[in-house]
Amino acid sequence: MVEVLYIIIALGMTVLVHELGHFVSAKAQGIKVEKFSIGWGPPIVSFKKGETEYMISWLFFLGGFVKLEGEHPEEAHPENENAFLNQPVPKKMLVAVSGVFMNYVFAVFLIWVVLMAGNDVLKPQIGKVSPGYPAALAGIKTGDTVTEINGKKIKYWEELSQGIKESGDKEMVIKYTREGKEETVKLFPKIEESVTILNEKEKRPFIGISPLAETMYIDSFEKGYPAESSGLLKGDMLVSVNGEKVKYWDDFKAQIQKTGGKSALIEVNRKGETVKINVTPKEEKSENETVYVAGIIPGLNTIKERYNPAKAFVKAFNNTWEFTVLTVKSIYRMITRKMAADVAGPIGVMEISYKVAKTGIINLLMLFAIININLAIVNFLPLLPLDGGLALIFAIEGITKKPVSLKFQEALMQLGWFLLIALLVFVTYKDIARLFFKV
Repeated sequence: MVEVLYIIIALGMTVLVHELGHFVSAKAQGIKVEKFSIGWGPPIVSFKKGETEYMISWLFFLGGFVKLEGEHPEEAHPENENAFLNQPVPKKMLVAVSGVFMNYVFAVFLIWVVLMAGNDVLKPQIGKVSPGYPAALAGIKTGDTVTEINGKKIKYWEELSQGIKESGDKEMVIKYTREGKEETVKLFPKIEESVTILNEKEKRPFIGISPLAETMYIDSFEKGYPAESSGLLKGDMLVSVNGEKVKYWDDFKAQIQKTGGKSALIEVNRKGETVKINVTPKEEKSENETVYVAGIIPGLNTIKERYNPAKAFVKAFNNTWEFTVLTVKSIYRMITRKMAADVAGPIGVMEISYKVAKTGIINLLMLFAIININLAIVNFLPLLPLDGGLALIFAIEGITKKPVSLKFQEALMQLGWFLLIALLVFVTYKDIARLFFKV
């Protein structure tokens, strides 16, 4: 499948970019690079240029590696001035962190490409309006599209959310369109306590709205459900159920629920023609209720978010920083058990990547930007054999003005491997449990 090929290439590029950082940094500082390989295993082709042997190996999709002269203590003889470990601390430190730096550069590049190509984001169209909240009291209704907040034009739902957040408890002026007519309302957000994605409590402004996430167009069908073989087609627009008009997706679900599992006559608009098809919903029971499902997956109410190269770069840089802060905070809160340890290992990454790849190459690029950021952060943990562990060793050397003893390095290496293996076992267990036991 082409999605699997995309994933293999993307994962390989992530590792290769990291190693390329070490390679370029070492070369730029005059440190001898003995080998630079694209891929692992026996070489398909190799050639030597200057002091470096360049190779393309059979497992070329697994990234690559860099071999520096004197990178291991037993190779770094004191009289060998070219040995990596005999270099000044600043040089060694720069080589150690350059892989992490390149993963960040790659992440910014990927997000930059995504923002220029166009990423699907929700439209600023209102879905649910909570009774008693400022939006409802001001007369805002489902289907209204916000165009401006406090004089600032709005194109995406994210901008709408940000506008509410920035308003705090101050008066907001909201412009929106309803059936082609522009309306303006003034309201004061309501400050309430909420729980963030990091399981932190915070007070923030609300006006009582949520996005209209689904359209009335059929995107696909759930396998094994009645709608799949009913005669309904992708692209059909839902019009009514048993004669009751359905304007929004929630209306459709409510009408399907009202059937009680009996046959429903679904009317759709198919390229300008009216088509009526009978579908008998499937009954599903949970602990608290019985629901009836036709198995229709609606198209999302999205718009392409595109920026020019300059604006896309600034936003890509900001997004990379925001993802970094979020990831670091998440790791800290998981370690301190202030939030559940919801992590993915190699199996989970492949599963998530495959699902995302099926939605399109642009979404996959964004996912791998986030993976590069996560890889950079994990690689910078102060544990050997990670880059952060090397940086720690060199930092200690710089402070004490003498090399760190091999005994201490070996102890740090053993601790590092123990923790990394434990982490790998834990995330693999979580992956398997998620796949087979749905936890």
